[in-house]
Amino acid sequence: MTRVLCNRSGITSLCAAALALLTPAAPVSARESVRSLPVFYDSALAAQGFPNPLVKLQIGGHEAVFVVDTGASVHVIADWYVEVAGIPAARSDSAAVDNAGKTAPERLVHSLQGRWSDGQRFGLNEAIVVAFPPLFKSLHLGGLVSPQLLAPPGMAALLDLRVPSLRFMPFARAESALQRSKGPTVQLDRSQPCRNADSKLVNRRYVVPATTVGATDLMLVDTGATGTTLSERSKIAQVIGSGNEPGPRSEGVGGETSGRMVRSVQLLRGGRLVTLNPTIGEVSARCGVQGILGMDALRTCSLILGETEMAFSCD
Repeated sequence: MTRVLCNRSGITSLCAAALALLTPAAPVSARESVRSLPVFYDSALAAQGFPNPLVKLQIGGHEAVFVVDTGASVHVIADWYVEVAGIPAARSDSAAVDNAGKTAPERLVHSLQGRWSDGQRFGLNEAIVVAFPPLFKSLHLGGLVSPQLLAPPGMAALLDLRVPSLRFMPFARAESALQRSKGPTVQLDRSQPCRNADSKLVNRRYVVPATTVGATDLMLVDTGATGTTLSERSKIAQVIGSGNEPGPRSEGVGGETSGRMVRSVQLLRGGRLVTLNPTIGEVSARCGVQGILGMDALRTCSLILGETEMAFSCD
């Protein structure tokens, strides 16, 4: 599942909210020789509501920017990029499901080859194609890639959002690298991956506990999301209140949704507190999730995304 929040002229758009993979699709896989990818932040795109980590790739001679999205259980290509790059896409009987449970058609692409911006090659076996809002095309955003699915077999993805950087290495080595960068006394929060048992492909996302004023909920780690969202059914929402201030409008693949904002909420995640203005709204409850940690909560965090476990720590 995956989601992205984008903000323009005060309107927040949920560009691909909680996409549930209902069709078997093999992920984009990095060649085993790949040990890092050139991820970056872009101030111009951040001003348009995309503070997320990004990576450039090229297929068929056409380059586009993709959001590095830990909330993605499948790599997602925008329909505009499929058309421009001349990528053949097949119809699918399944659908993408957004954050509010609304559905939208999806297509499949197969057996593609491309390059990252540093010249490294990758193989794309299958991915889904979704109609993103027009903002994606105007900003030349080609879709979403899942960093944990890019890791070669037996490797973990170490995504340091402070830099940003994305490296692939064995889980134990990633732990050591993180401890060296943050000090030997760093405390790592841990969790196990959440998998969609209804899908035939190998897939995984990660949920972690977050706490405020004595209330704890499981939340999806989602670098594709601009802001943090809490389910109105969550324990945290019950403690902090539903909020009287209208939240940003959201547009998912199935249409618009809305929420309410609560200001100045202190949330404990990754061993450190962060002050946020979360939105209270609809959140998919798959894997017991009661909220989504967006970039407002993750920007100072480092994530180790492994095949059997996940660890993270925040400044």
